Amino acid sequence: MRTTADVVIIGGGIQGLACAFHLAAKGVKQVSLVELEFLGSGSSGRSAAMLVHAMWSPQTILLSRLSAQEYFAFEQVVGEKFEYKPIGHMNVATAAAEAALRAEVAMQQNMGVPIQILAPDDIKRAVPALNVEDLVLGAVCWKDGVIDPHAVMQAYARAARQRGAEINEMARATNIIVENGRVRAVETTQGKIATPIVVNATGARAREVAAWVGLNLPIVNYKRHIFITDEFPAIPRDSPFVMDTQVEWYFRKEGENVLMGMGREESTSFEPQFEPEFQAQVIEQAAHRAPILLDAKILRGWAGLRALTPDDLPILGFAPGVQGFANCCGWGGHGVMHAPAGGILTSEIIVNGAASSLDVTPFRLERFQ
Repeated sequence: MRTTADVVIIGGGIQGLACAFHLAAKGVKQVSLVELEFLGSGSSGRSAAMLVHAMWSPQTILLSRLSAQEYFAFEQVVGEKFEYKPIGHMNVATAAAEAALRAEVAMQQNMGVPIQILAPDDIKRAVPALNVEDLVLGAVCWKDGVIDPHAVMQAYARAARQRGAEINEMARATNIIVENGRVRAVETTQGKIATPIVVNATGARAREVAAWVGLNLPIVNYKRHIFITDEFPAIPRDSPFVMDTQVEWYFRKEGENVLMGMGREESTSFEPQFEPEFQAQVIEQAAHRAPILLDAKILRGWAGLRALTPDDLPILGFAPGVQGFANCCGWGGHGVMHAPAGGILTSEIIVNGAASSLDVTPFRLERFQ
């Protein structure tokens, strides 16, 4: 492992790897990434892995748009292909959630998102498995689709290494040394790296890492469960991702299987424990919204963390009061989706002194002060 670096990135998930690639691609000679376990061993490897243009705010739509530009030109930008499946993303709403969904759709249309409004009969035609008796509204963007986060992470890692970046697994960062208000070094279990710049891309651990330099990030980690069924051809492979907005329950095809997710419970652990008993709640919701799923057998499940800020927007850029400490965190479960944006914007801030691809003012830490 290097003993000096121009930039040290803490965190080997998809955001950290995107930062490593983009910094190296912009000519930063010595980039060193440290990951406490294996690449993608945190939330990046436990994602539902969707790229969604029809996001809930203008800022997140712009992040999706910037990320999509890179994902759709991934071979030209990064040098490797990966499979993208545009299955579509559908939100469905009961009367209780109708007003919120209509307002969201109006904003999306204003932003030029190719969103379609669906009546219950339209929803049923698109996804015959759904129970639409209590639904009043749906909205679908057929441009949205599934990403392979593992393929993307490995591609970023290989491309970063080819450009001179160093990626260290099983190298746990333990402290950041700050002298006279300026970052000087990162201490790890494999040694100390002297550096003037640190990027905090640690996902669920971002608050802990920021505390090393005296910052209090307003991030709370929430747990969500995901389950995979056996092969289930009764749901066609071309079915869209479906989200019931009121209860935050969703499902989509995963190959021949079905993936289901649900849950928003605050977690006190960085290693979220899978709760088999939660399966009953997921099945109960499935029985109501897509009764045919009762014929499927759940094979396995896991729990992942979503690091959420109070406004559900990420924290990007250099932090006030500590020279050389940059955040790329608080992605709230959208880290895979917005990895290109995180890498592009963070590298622009570090290399050029300011972001040029997007206005990052809404994402700066100062908005909470």
